[in-house]
Amino acid sequence: MNAREWLGLEPTHNPMRWYLPVTPGICSGLGTLFGGCGLGAAIEALERTTGRPVVWASAQYLNYTRPPSVVDLDVHIGAHGRSTTQARVLGQVGDTEIFTVNASLGAREFAEEGQWVTMPDAPAPDDCPPREYRFDPGNTIASRLESRMAVDTPGTGRTAFWSRITGMSMNSAAALAVLGDFVPMGLGQTLTSEIGSNSLDNTLRVLHSAVTDWVLVDVRIEAVARGFGHGHIYLWAEDGTLMGTASQSAMIRIWQERRR
Repeated sequence: MNAREWLGLEPTHNPMRWYLPVTPGICSGLGTLFGGCGLGAAIEALERTTGRPVVWASAQYLNYTRPPSVVDLDVHIGAHGRSTTQARVLGQVGDTEIFTVNASLGAREFAEEGQWVTMPDAPAPDDCPPREYRFDPGNTIASRLESRMAVDTPGTGRTAFWSRITGMSMNSAAALAVLGDFVPMGLGQTLTSEIGSNSLDNTLRVLHSAVTDWVLVDVRIEAVARGFGHGHIYLWAEDGTLMGTASQSAMIRIWQERRR
């Protein structure tokens, strides 16, 4: 299954407009659209509309939306050159803006290439225990991900887990967008308080294509200040290829306070 089918993204008669039915399978445990799925859908719409691969895409999350709403995704091309397209996507439910995504797309031939960071030393996926959830994930997005904890050192700001998306190839920018939305999970592993958090943004940079069954989601929390947490994610193929990076900021709340 390709990313468009997995997300449920559908075209319309207008090549610049797509729509995304919000179903439980693309929602978080809060019952709202999972930010990485919104960004992934925007990336799919951009790549299919322009015919070019995403270099980077940055989402700002503005409002929540729940099933059975439908998000309209309108593609706007700001500049289209010989090798690069600058574009954005506005995601709305009716007149309410849910998210906006800015992006650059394209590919160029260049003689030099390199990778100057290395994957952390982590056990193979089969040697790692399954990730445990605070609550039964039900039929949310968590039920469509298989995750295994590889590095779990509370209080250090470092968490890494192997993950794969049931029924979808891992070799797509949309898949990386989904897996790049786990800075909030890293915050929960880092802080001593029992917290909940929600993403304000997600910026994905797509580097290399690689054939891999699992992706190592390497979460690095940098700081928590003024009630917000900030971190980066490195997305590694099993052979050590850096497929992409993501960065996020998230609002943090004490878990009991959020439930009230």
